[in-house]
This record gives sequence, C-alpha cells and structure tokens, in this order.
Amino acid sequence: MSNGHAGLKLHWRPASCLFALFQGALSSSLVGPGAVGSFQGGGGGRRFAGYAQVTEPPVGFFIGGSSIRGLNGLYSREQHVPGGFSHSFTFSYRHDYTGWRLCLVGASDSVRRSTGRQTEWVLIDPDKADRLRHDGDQLIPGSGRRWSHVHRTKDTEPNLKAGSAVAQAVEDDDDELPWQVVGVGAQEMLERLKRYFNFYKHEVQAAISGRNLPALPLGGKGLETGPPDGFSLPSAVQAAEASEADGTDACLEGPASLENVEAELPMADSPWASAVLELRRARCHRRQRKLEESEAAIGAALSLFPRFAAAMEEQGKLRIDQGRYQQAIHSFETLLHIDRRTWPSLADWLVRVHTLKRRQESDVLAEKAEVVAEGRTSQCLAWRQTGGCSPTGVLEPSADKPCTAAIVNGNSGFCQCTPLGARGASGSAAESTCDDHVPFTCAQKCAERQQAESGQRPKLSEEEARLAAEVAKVAEATPCSLLRGGHVPEWCHSDHYRVLGLRCDFAATEESEELKRAYKRRSLQYHPDKPGGSALAFQRVADAHQVLLDPSKRRAFDEGSDFPRKRQQDGSEGETHKEEVEKKYFPDRFDFQPFGDPHSDRREAKARQDKLLERRRQEALARGARAEL
Repeated sequence: MSNGHAGLKLHWRPASCLFALFQGALSSSLVGPGAVGSFQGGGGGRRFAGYAQVTEPPVGFFIGGSSIRGLNGLYSREQHVPGGFSHSFTFSYRHDYTGWRLCLVGASDSVRRSTGRQTEWVLIDPDKADRLRHDGDQLIPGSGRRWSHVHRTKDTEPNLKAGSAVAQAVEDDDDELPWQVVGVGAQEMLERLKRYFNFYKHEVQAAISGRNLPALPLGGKGLETGPPDGFSLPSAVQAAEASEADGTDACLEGPASLENVEAELPMADSPWASAVLELRRARCHRRQRKLEESEAAIGAALSLFPRFAAAMEEQGKLRIDQGRYQQAIHSFETLLHIDRRTWPSLADWLVRVHTLKRRQESDVLAEKAEVVAEGRTSQCLAWRQTGGCSPTGVLEPSADKPCTAAIVNGNSGFCQCTPLGARGASGSAAESTCDDHVPFTCAQKCAERQQAESGQRPKLSEEEARLAAEVAKVAEATPCSLLRGGHVPEWCHSDHYRVLGLRCDFAATEESEELKRAYKRRSLQYHPDKPGGSALAFQRVADAHQVLLDPSKRRAFDEGSDFPRKRQQDGSEGETHKEEVEKKYFPDRFDFQPFGDPHSDRREAKARQDKLLERRRQEALARGARAEL
C-alpha cells in the first residue's frame, strides 16, 4: 500500500474480487425485458470480503447512492491531468457521461493543519466547483459520512475563518453523499461494467418507448388521447368538474346528475361530446356500484376514441372494483403506452393493482391448502393432482382438491387415503388418467378401498355425505364458498375496498361520508344477529374499516408494505414490492445499481441506532421509576 498503509479495508468489495463476482452476476442476476426486478448484479446484495492489499490505484470507480444523480455512475481514470483547476492532482477519474470528477489532490495548508493529511479526495462538479471532500492518503476512499460538503470554486481557496457559504464546510443534506464507493481494479472489469450500463440504458429506453407494453389500440373516430383544444364541454360535464373540485357527489342531483347526463347524450353534436358524456356516465354508475352499466358506458367511450386516456384510466379503476386485476393491469399498461407523461398518478395505480393481484394469488394458495385440510374425512386425506395425464406423472400440489370435491374428466392423479399411502400402495385409490371416467369423490373411493380391505360395506358419515352433496355443485369449493353455497361473499376477499363495497378511488378523509355509509351498511349486513351474518364476517368488516380510515395504513395496504422482501445472497433485505413494480415500468427513475442497493448499510445503521436509543430510553424510564419508588 502506498503512503505507508500496508492494509486497507475496502468498502463493499475488494477490487481484486470484483471481476469474479461481477462475472458471476452477469450470468445469473440480469433481469430480462418486461420482468419485475432491478438492474443489479451479484444477487442485489452486498458482501464484505475482508481486507485486501492494494498496491496500485484502481483503473476506475463506481459511485452510487447520492441524490445528485449526475454524481452516480462509472468513473474512468484520466491519463492526463485536467486543466483549468487550482488543484495539484495525484489521480483523476472522470464520470463517463456527466463530467463529474473524483480526484486525489494535494491538500491545502488549512486542510493539512486541520486533518494532518497531505492529500484529500474531492468530488468536483461539471462547473469545476469542489462539492464533497474525503481525507486522503489512501488509494480508495470510503463512503457515506466519511465525506463532507465543502463549497469551493476552481478559483477560490478555502478560508475557514471567513465563514462564507463558499469557503466553509457545512452540514448539508446527507442524501447528497456518495453512499456506495467501489474501486475497480481491472480494466476488463471496468469494460464489463460499461457494457452492463449500456444494457441498463437499453432497458430504460425500451420502457420509455413502450416496447414491453400492450399495443396501442386502433379504430374508432380517431386516435386522439383527449378532446381537441378549444373544445366546449357539454354542460353536464362542466358542472361535474366544478362539483368534483369541491369534493361533492353530483351524480344524484343537480346539473351534473346522471339523469342530466343521459338526457344530454342524444343531443351530443360531435363524437367527442358523446365520448366525454359516456365517460361521465361511467363514473356515476361506478360510484353507485352499478358496475355492469359503468362497463357499458366505458366501452362506448373507447369505441369512439380507443386512445381516450381519461376513459382508459376509468376502465382500469372499474376493473379493480370488479376484482379483475389482471385486466386492470392491461388497462393501466395501455394508458402508460398512450400517455406516459400526463398522468402522474399512473405509477401509484400500477403499484396498487399489482399489490391486489399478488394478494389475490396469495389467497388462492393459502385457501387451497385450507380447502384440502378442511375436506379431509376419516378415510381420505385429499385428491393429489399429477401432470402428463398420468397418475404416475409429476405431482402438481397447486391443483390438489379436497376429498369432497367432484373429480371430473380431464384430471389425472390419485386419492390419498388413510393410512398415508403413496401411488400404487394400499394407501391410495382411484388412480386416474385424463380419459373419460365417471365423476367421483375421493371420500367415496377411499371408503370403498377400506371396505374392500376389511370386507365391510362402505359408508360415509352424515357430515361427509352433506359435504359431498354440496361440493358436487361447485367443482372448486373454498371455505368461504361453503358458507354461502358456492357464492364467495364480499367479506371473504383480502381487498378491503371490496369488503366494504367501496370504489377504489374514494376520497381518503376521516370525514368521508362514503366510507361511513359503506361501513354502516356492511356492519348491519354481517352483524351476528342478522340472517347470514357471523362474528367472523363482522370482525372482517371492522378490520377493513380501520385500515381505510387511517391514511398511513391505507397507503401501506395499497403499496403492499406488508409483503415480505426477498432475501439477497448475503442475507440482507431486497427491494420493497413498490420498488419492484416501479422499476419495471419506470426504470428511468432509478440509478444504475450493479452492486445492489447503495443504502442497505445506511438503513441497517439507522435501525441499530434507533434500537440503541430506544433501549437507552427504556433504561432511563426504568431508573426514573425506581427512583420514585
């Protein structure tokens, strides 16, 4: 190590290890076009691999984590000393695109006196002003708070006594600091990183161009995304916009009422007049929970102008209210392709609908396991589905069915009976292919197997017979559907909005009359003393109301904040669900991160600090309580 340093703790990874690590990352961790994921190498995690002997300056650096986006990125070592600076340069690294420089320079007399260092690292902006500094006398600087702000121009020497903003190091925003600094020791590794960055840029351009989005719709009266400039809105629509600005519901009465909208429709004097009136009609129907009528009105508006952006957004919201989350994703993705810039809330809607879809899929998997367990009988465990139309095919657990479910044509597998048995053993029955066979239940087949082995007559218990008769009406029974004879009641859904019968975009205020009415209506409907009510349903309604009443809880629910994060290879937490979705559709909002999340260490340090402060607070409270006693 130069300057007398024999060993150096390298932040993040030793430069000598970077090549092998990144080579593995290129083959395993790149995310393909259209996938929900981040542009990260090495599994998206970070590792400390100990200490490394550094005898040569790196050929380049990667810097990440600063809120100054132009500062982040790859830096390559300059072969010639840059001109126009007052510094004495030891090494200089220039950002490949933005003009920022990372330089090891001779320290000024004032810095030498205050730090005892002969050199210092500085980050210099494209205007040749020093922005951040780090103690020198080392070949690789650290990260985070090892850096500090220092405002010096290329012509101004720091004067620590002056106290001016230009000359004085100040406590500025920590977010501007470089929270990830990685030295690159090999030129080949640096070139690989540059190619990886070009791939990242390609993915960003693909997202912006809509290459991975649904095709733009065609047909109708034109391909405009909204009414032309100077278009005079129908009177009912004008009144609706005025009332919505006041936060009132004008669909029931007044000039913007649904009745007036429908009266004005036959008199529309242009296709755009008809389209905006149909859109208004759709919104009123959805507000009144007349979802089929709303769908017809939206279809009419989009048949006139298939790229009518406001109507496409309304279609997405309607499909959320209908519980058709995959179709809602299609609507919002189409809107993103139609108009990427004008709809600032589009990212929020995409996050919300992906959250709801993920909740729905989780419900199906959890419910499947519960159904199979609930359907067990004294002789039967479950129907085990297999692939390849063969009872000896690969097991498909997601398609397993309870003992009381009707097994019809097209299903291959076997009944798993008690005692626990495998295929072909005495514990299995009704090994079936996909070919035609008479519908049966595993409860029956396992009872028949037991009868054949014992010589007794097969007999179902009264409960088993009742379940078999009821489930025969519904091929895929669920706990909730059994409660309602095959109909899934609203309270069974994980979507709080559907539980209360609320539209997905109702006004989020504590005084919301819409929320109050919905809660009162559902509470009365599912009260345990009412026919069809139950304590379970009543509590589910109360839980949904509690979440949607609190803005922070509602936001957390909408964003899927409760979803567990994926674990990285080093054991650290990965991205949130919200970040995953936003990076899929808006990768341009995120910096290039080949070495994972640059803020992981920062968050973990803050969590440790918060835990320490809380422990000290509790200890102080305990000491105070003992003193009082």
